[in-house]
Amino acid sequence: MSKFLESYQESKKVRDLIKQPTFRSKNISGTYYYYDNHDLTFKITHIKPHVRWVSDIQVNIKVCGRMKGWAWDTDRDGMNNIKSTSSFRSAVSRNKTIRQHTEKEVKKYLRLFGVKPYNVEVGKITVVDSL
Repeated sequence: MSKFLESYQESKKVRDLIKQPTFRSKNISGTYYYYDNHDLTFKITHIKPHVRWVSDIQVNIKVCGRMKGWAWDTDRDGMNNIKSTSSFRSAVSRNKTIRQHTEKEVKKYLRLFGVKPYNVEVGKITVVDSL
């Protein structure tokens, strides 16, 4: 197990320091049909060792916000609330897109603690109304 994970599991202050900040991933294009529009707010909820590799870290996050969906009930900018189940093809594809949008910010933040970005993977996603 890495040194970072050991200090994360042993010290409550380190856990609180990592879980405290709220991150934002935002990309809103002027066009209605742009597929990558999103406005997500998220927090890190838990960090654990990855199942497959010893040196990898799996990060669980809690997310709220809006993202480009496939339903008719969109806002005027073409985005839907991610809590709505009928706005996306499936929960699996919605979570995959959320991972793609949030992974960069998570890696950038954990790099401050000495974790290499290629060792970080976003695992479980919890979708909520607000943080």
